[in-house]
Formats: sequence, C-alpha cells, structure tokens
Amino acid sequence: MKSKLTIALAQLAPEVGNTETNLTRAIEAADKAKAAGADILMLPELHLQGYRADELFAELAETIPGPSTDRLGEVAKKHNLHIVMGMGRRSEGFPDLCYNSLCFLGPEGVIGWYDKIHLGTFHPYIEGVYFAPGRSAPVFDTRFGKVALQICYDASFPELTRLYAMRGAVLNLVISAGPSGDCEGWANTLRQRASENVMWTAYCNTVGKQKDFSFFGGSKIVNPFGQIVAEAKFDEEDFLVATIDLEQSFHTRRHWMTFRDVQPWLLSELAEASANAR
Repeated sequence: MKSKLTIALAQLAPEVGNTETNLTRAIEAADKAKAAGADILMLPELHLQGYRADELFAELAETIPGPSTDRLGEVAKKHNLHIVMGMGRRSEGFPDLCYNSLCFLGPEGVIGWYDKIHLGTFHPYIEGVYFAPGRSAPVFDTRFGKVALQICYDASFPELTRLYAMRGAVLNLVISAGPSGDCEGWANTLRQRASENVMWTAYCNTVGKQKDFSFFGGSKIVNPFGQIVAEAKFDEEDFLVATIDLEQSFHTRRHWMTFRDVQPWLLSELAEASANAR
C-alpha cells in the first residue's frame, strides 16, 4: 500500500447546465493533475451540471457508468489517476430518481459512486426538491488504502464520518458547494471531523456565482490532528496540490488508541434517540 500520495483540488466555477464545457474543464484539470504528479484529482459538488441547475437535473442527470464517466474514465486510465467529480446521477429504471452524487474513477475505470445522504433543504437550499437522499455509506479499497467520500452537508453529521473511520477509512474526500459567508464554519467542521477520527481530509469546494448563490472556494487539506496544512484561494478559481502521508493516521491511531475507547452502547443509544426524534 502506498503511504505517501499527492492530491490535486480543482477549485472551479462551472457553467450551469453546460455539461460539455464542464466535462472539458474536468479533463483539462486531469491533464494538469498528471503534470503535477498527482495521484488523486478532486472536482467540486455537482461540477458536471452546476450546483444550481435545479429543474435541469431531470434531463441532464446521467447514469454511472455513463457518457461523461466513460470519457473521464479514459483520462483516469491514461494518467494512472483517481478522480472524484460531483454530478447529478439518475437511477436506471424505477423509481427513476435523481441523486446529488459523485463518481469515483480510477485507472481501472469506475470504482463506484456515492449519493449524498444529507440534502440541504432549508432556506435558501432546495436540494430536496430535485434529489432523493442516498441510502448507503460505502468505503472504497484503493492502492492507498480505504477511502471515504462525502458531499458538503454530510460533513456536518459526525456519525457518518465516524462510521467511515470504523470501517477502516484513513482518507476522507469531501466535495462541496460551500456558500459564501460560512468560511470559518466550514474550516471548523472539517478540522473537527479530521481530528476526532484521526483521518486525513481533503475538501474541494466550488467557487463563483450561480443564480443567486455565491461560493467561497477555500479548498483545503486537513491533517489527522485537525490542522489545515494547505489551502486554496478564496473567491477565485485555483488549483491546489499537496502531498500527504497516510502513515501519520496509522501511527497516531496506534498511539492514541482512539477506537479502542469507542463505546458501542452509546452508538446504539444514538440510533434509538435519532429514531425517536422523527
């Protein structure tokens, strides 16, 4: 297993509804990541269609595998690169739903996908109008070890990240459409999730303006101690590259014995309390 790896964060402003342009820019970012020696390229939440494509998702959402992931998969194979890209995904057949998803590609093609579990559906967010919530929390085996995937609001729920960690993940890849005005809140959330699970976290945010929304950028890498070790520019496109060493997670977990002290009965009571709160 490879301990040291380089992650490229492509902090881009997509064109709403223009999948061809947005895919072309993703491919260009992959070329740039290859030139930088990156092992993983991350692109933001709903990059393929744009976060505010809204009613257009019903026609622009794609299957995985599908036309865009086929093209991007060819690039991943060519560059020996892992790629995470946000996109609207449609199910194949009944119940014919759309999901706020990400595709996870590697040199071997489609590794899998993740559907956002926690949809922002409170003023002014309207994700639940267009998407169904995800119902699984997969951890993916890679040549770097076990990798977890999240989308934006998911990171606000500590139980999801803890589940990933207890399934063996040592790297959490978070893509986002983080709105302007919440830069500090996002930094605090990511630092906390990383430190409480002793897990490297890479966060790739979108930037620019879409309809009445603006996004702050500020993509970042957070180490297992909750320290921000690399950060992209705010309020403009950027391309951030950083090298991390996953051994830091393994060593620290052995030293702190974090998961030895997890109390399963508390997790059971959390599940019960959550069910009763609905």
